[in-house]
Amino acid sequence: GAFFLWNKGLELMDASIGSLFFFFQPIVGSLLGWLLLNETLNSNFFIGGILIICSVLITTFEKK
Repeated sequence: GAFFLWNKGLELMDASIGSLFFFFQPIVGSLLGWLLLNETLNSNFFIGGILIICSVLITTFEKK
């Protein structure tokens, strides 16, 4: 179900925007593991998450 909805959502938007959401999967997966499975989040998660978010923002707002 979730895989179908993910692909359907990507189908409805431009490829250039949809490809950026691919990089948020590790962040969402880690947060869901923390919320649902009581996994621990360490500093690597936060550093990596910040780098991913900054990279996506830089790519999105880059002047052309």
